[in-house]
Amino acid sequence: MRSIIYYFLAAVMFAGCRRNEAIMPDFNVNTGQLAYQAGDTVTFYLSGNAGAIVFFSGETGKAYENRDRKLMPGVEKLVFQTSMQQGPVPPKPCPDSLQLLISTNLEGYDAAHITKATWTNITNRNSKWPKSLSTGFTTSDSIDISDFNKADKVNIAFRVLNKKTGVMPQRKWVIQSFSLYNLLPDSSTTPLFTNFANTGWVQASLLNNSEPGTAENNYTGFNAWNVGTWNVSAADSVRNSNGIPIRTGYPITFNPGTNIDNEDNDDWLITSSIDLKTTKPDIGMVIQNEVALKSATFKYAFNKAGTYQVTFVATNNSLEDSKSQVKQLTLKILP
Repeated sequence: MRSIIYYFLAAVMFAGCRRNEAIMPDFNVNTGQLAYQAGDTVTFYLSGNAGAIVFFSGETGKAYENRDRKLMPGVEKLVFQTSMQQGPVPPKPCPDSLQLLISTNLEGYDAAHITKATWTNITNRNSKWPKSLSTGFTTSDSIDISDFNKADKVNIAFRVLNKKTGVMPQRKWVIQSFSLYNLLPDSSTTPLFTNFANTGWVQASLLNNSEPGTAENNYTGFNAWNVGTWNVSAADSVRNSNGIPIRTGYPITFNPGTNIDNEDNDDWLITSSIDLKTTKPDIGMVIQNEVALKSATFKYAFNKAGTYQVTFVATNNSLEDSKSQVKQLTLKILP
């Protein structure tokens, strides 16, 4: 009797497992021909029992072989806008400078780690710095920094080196519209830094923290960039360590005030770390899901001549399982 019960329970468990196992799709796809003119509508004929189907055209950004791609070296380019205000009117000489630097080994954002890190000065890669005093902005060159993409991470920094003169106020610097992109060999582009929030700006003042923002001066502080320090953002505090209100968007300003006897400044504005090889994976188009009515055809037009490896991924799902079948066709699109 026990044996009968045992086999009965085993059979029930086996049947339950089979119900939770997805069925391998019996799927096929074909076209009437393998060559088309650019702009023509290609009709794909679908057959089988697939519940869901994803289509990869093989075009840029839509290639099946790049679906899991996360890193790929390309040509990484940096663009930003700067404004130079107060101080000697060009072309009069001025000891103040705004430098652009990059590091591959920064381990922290305090003075000790910034000083310890190795920084490469790439200021001269940009030929379009402000040449006059203005509240307007100058757009930089598209600066190639791909020679640093072998590193696992980089940090980019703006460094203010302003000097006490006793004659004129120091330079005031303003930055906005900072963006960094990875341009890949297949002509696709991955944005790395595109806005204030995802750039993750941090400031560190290495010299001259005088004239902090206080309640007495309505928190109008000087001699530091108006963003947070490491681990202190606008979400944590209204003001940074210099008592200056923390910005949550561009522009970012280094304001030394108008005191002509202001001491030397050495102030850093640093991005969060980024792997320059970062890239977004290619994605396919869902042309059928397990809820929608099934179609026997799918139509698509290629607008650019070339040879495309078209991929269909057919999938059946259960509550605990998934099985897929991949079908590929090579199409030649003529001019």
